[in-house]
Amino acid sequence: MKGIITIIKIFAFLFVVAVIGALVLFLNKFQENFNDPKAVDQKPLEEIIEANEQINFEAGQYEFNRALELIALGDIEEAKEKLNLIENLYPDSNHSPEARRILGEINLDEILSIENMGNKKIYRVSPGEGYLKIATQNKTTLDSMMFLNGLTEFGNLHSGDELVIMSLDFKLLINLPKMRVELFYRDQGKKEHVFAKDYPIRKLETGRIRRGHHQTKISQKHGYLGGKTYPPTHQSYRHASKVLGLRLSRSMVQLRPLSGNEDVDSGSGVFLASSDMEELSMLIRVGNEVEVRIAR
Repeated sequence: MKGIITIIKIFAFLFVVAVIGALVLFLNKFQENFNDPKAVDQKPLEEIIEANEQINFEAGQYEFNRALELIALGDIEEAKEKLNLIENLYPDSNHSPEARRILGEINLDEILSIENMGNKKIYRVSPGEGYLKIATQNKTTLDSMMFLNGLTEFGNLHSGDELVIMSLDFKLLINLPKMRVELFYRDQGKKEHVFAKDYPIRKLETGRIRRGHHQTKISQKHGYLGGKTYPPTHQSYRHASKVLGLRLSRSMVQLRPLSGNEDVDSGSGVFLASSDMEELSMLIRVGNEVEVRIAR
């Protein structure tokens, strides 16, 4: 029995010696690497850095992709925050124009929605009142009244009839350096004009205009059809090409639709897509504020 115990003690002693020896070798190796950083293999780190440099992160790409996901999930408010973030932080990124377009569509849908009555009211028609009088009194347009009330033509009004009315307190920024017309609406809660939507300028022929910023108002609104001019009160205006006019210094500048016909589009003006001009003619009335921004 004593012999077995002695053998166990010998093996235990050898095991402890082996562990101590291994620990000493490990500490010596660690000390060498610590004293000489060159001994550490840098290749994996270099490969990681090179791989990261090859990744192309576009400014605003994450926010844009996330906004699309949120729209698909129906979370419109958070999607708007992401789209606004792109415009504020990455205005010159490749994603900015599309972000502004999507944001504009969302904003305008909310502004025009009948479910949103915060910027609208129900108007009860008094005896003898007509559409034009109602539009003028409430700072709106006949186009807007037709759209909001689902009208295809102006029928007879009777005392007590109800109409959905939205005052058009919009402002335009004709941003020539960025080649777009920006639409702003007055937020009653913030008491200021905030971005609603913008429209790309397709063609620009304004002649010589003094550089800088100009403040003016919409002074004309009419339609062209068959070589004739029609006011918004005329029945033919509904089918005419819409034109908005404003006075800039001593010149009259027009916002006009681009038809694609060189003969028709040969004049001066700020040309937008026909569908954009149709939309603006519904939202803009004579008297709306306009800022024209020209490169210094």
